[in-house]
Amino acid sequence: MKKRLIPFTALALLSIVATSCGGGDPDYEKGVDINYALLIGQIDHNDSAARTAGIRDALGTRGTKMTNPNMETPVQGELEINGKTYRINEVEHAEQKATGGATWDAATATQTTEAWLSKHASDKWQTADGEVVEEQGINFFVSNNDGMAEGATSATNWEDGMPIFGYDSNETTLVKIKQGLIMGTINQNAPAQAAGILMVARNAADGLTGKDVYTKGFGEANANNYGYVEKEFAYNEETKAFLVNNAKVDSSNIDDYVDEAGKAIPVTEQLEPIKSYTGGDNIKVFLNYYSASDTFLNSSMKPLFRAYAPMMNITLDDSTAGDGNDEKQVTDKLRAAANDFDAYCINMVKTTSAAEYLDIIATKTGATEAAPTNVPVIFWNRQGTKADGSVDADVMKDKRFTNIYYVGFDANQGGQLQGEMIVDYLEAHIDELVK
Repeated sequence: MKKRLIPFTALALLSIVATSCGGGDPDYEKGVDINYALLIGQIDHNDSAARTAGIRDALGTRGTKMTNPNMETPVQGELEINGKTYRINEVEHAEQKATGGATWDAATATQTTEAWLSKHASDKWQTADGEVVEEQGINFFVSNNDGMAEGATSATNWEDGMPIFGYDSNETTLVKIKQGLIMGTINQNAPAQAAGILMVARNAADGLTGKDVYTKGFGEANANNYGYVEKEFAYNEETKAFLVNNAKVDSSNIDDYVDEAGKAIPVTEQLEPIKSYTGGDNIKVFLNYYSASDTFLNSSMKPLFRAYAPMMNITLDDSTAGDGNDEKQVTDKLRAAANDFDAYCINMVKTTSAAEYLDIIATKTGATEAAPTNVPVIFWNRQGTKADGSVDADVMKDKRFTNIYYVGFDANQGGQLQGEMIVDYLEAHIDELVK
């Protein structure tokens, strides 16, 4: 990762990589380039796109802005660090998609990282005074999630200390941050998300309407006396999205997440102050996971859902999980399930599938525009999008339903935080990265 000077007489023996040649521009610190690689989770996923946008906006590598930032071609950016200007290059980026079709794939990230490190290991550039600098061609990695970040660190040619940044605040990643093996992640406020998803489902199933669905039990005790969620949420009326803010996690605050023994504090010890439900009947909720192997959902969201459900007098059926590739494993089970659910909490495999789920649930409940169902549908973790990756506001206005919501985290704010975190790290460690 640190650059080594090579005598000018050796120049003829070296292959200079044209795209990273410093050329001697006096406006730049010794013609220094900083190169990074980006592990993309899923090209058409709006959360992935928001994270990519936040990273490139912060590093100045985002060119012509498109609806889906994952479809953009990055440009060379500029970043002023401690009074010096550096050129920033996104030398590699790719969706981490397994052969079987599953995206956000950690094993694929391992293979990809090995290939990228090998490809760029001998990258070189030349300064104005004739010195050729040999370097580790990639200075840092960024990942759209923690699972792929951990996959990258498993590459056979990975060097401990190579900066890499993730997203999700998985317990295993938090430990690696404490150990200095991963530099930072973004905490999605999983406890608030899980509580918020079930709270909105509970409110709507109890017959609350309008703003009461997403305000009662948030910041104030619910009228039915089952506590409240403390975290701040923001509601978007157009997209019917109820979003909680994210938080940066790095070496400066990792002790809030990892104990003195070096073990991550379990998410179930970070529960929102939900009390046991004392009003109304038990309700039955269908809740699925888009992938049986997703680390964040299984290690963070699942235990939280199972902890909160009894507090809200909810019987939770969360036995359905997809393969991360297509909807069939989930939709087949949903169609075959008994029609006795009071609410549906849907984690789509593909974010363009919202209409398919609504059609299935409308059929099960007998819902029509003339006779809409009051059974709520809560999309979570994966917000409905159009083919171009933009949020699909129209699908949330399906007149067969009186209650359709998305509950999750603020993807745009999270992407911005991840970008800011990377810049903060570069400012603090630039002398270690570039010499």
